[in-house]
Amino acid sequence: MKRILVVVAIAVMAAIAVAPIAISQMEPAQVVYTYVSQFQVPRANWAQYTENAEKSFVPIAEKMVADGTILSYSTFEAIVHTPDGYTHGAAWTSTSIAGLTKVLDELRKAGPQAGQIAATKHEDYLMQSTMRMEKGGSGNSGYLRVVCQLAKADRPSDYAAAIKKVLWPTFEEQFKNGTANYVGLESQYVNNSAPSLNCLVVTYPNAEGMDKWATAVSATLGRASAADREALFGSVVPDSRRDFMARITRYRAK
Repeated sequence: MKRILVVVAIAVMAAIAVAPIAISQMEPAQVVYTYVSQFQVPRANWAQYTENAEKSFVPIAEKMVADGTILSYSTFEAIVHTPDGYTHGAAWTSTSIAGLTKVLDELRKAGPQAGQIAATKHEDYLMQSTMRMEKGGSGNSGYLRVVCQLAKADRPSDYAAAIKKVLWPTFEEQFKNGTANYVGLESQYVNNSAPSLNCLVVTYPNAEGMDKWATAVSATLGRASAADREALFGSVVPDSRRDFMARITRYRAK
């Protein structure tokens, strides 16, 4: 009987020790919000826009990363241009909507900048994500790649589930190797377009990182089973993919 009681006691103690870990793993990931502000700037005003951003937006964003109001920020300029596309923009992230709006409040105190006034088009996005990885650091170079697709409206969560199962392990590996500084799957918090829009966002420290990332993803898809490929490609609306590629001109992340 004593032996049985000892075994039971050990089992109970083991269960108690493991319980906090199990509970922690079951907790939902924290939502991170991203505000994206984009402008279509005439070529003659590109330098002016960049100079304005360096003097107005960057100091405010730097201060708010430092005091914890926001998690990160970046400024960027498009590499692949289209007649109606956006040429320049900025983005910043926070664990709260209040954090995002504090940046906007500070920016509005100075009023619109000359480079922004020269823009022929402007658009904002407010996104949210629970699937993300980000490295701390800062710099004035790098690349941004965004791939947006419409998940099928009758099963909108299937695309995210397929990304997590089929591609996320490769993303984690490449992230640990330093190929990318950030990767996240984002959806709209404020719907500017179809609610089923999902955007895979990746930033790279250099152009070589984009090549390594593409090679790794291609290899993973080549090894994927027919069922996994169907789960991934069959969960999105055909021909709904739209891409964006930009050069990062300034960034900081905690």
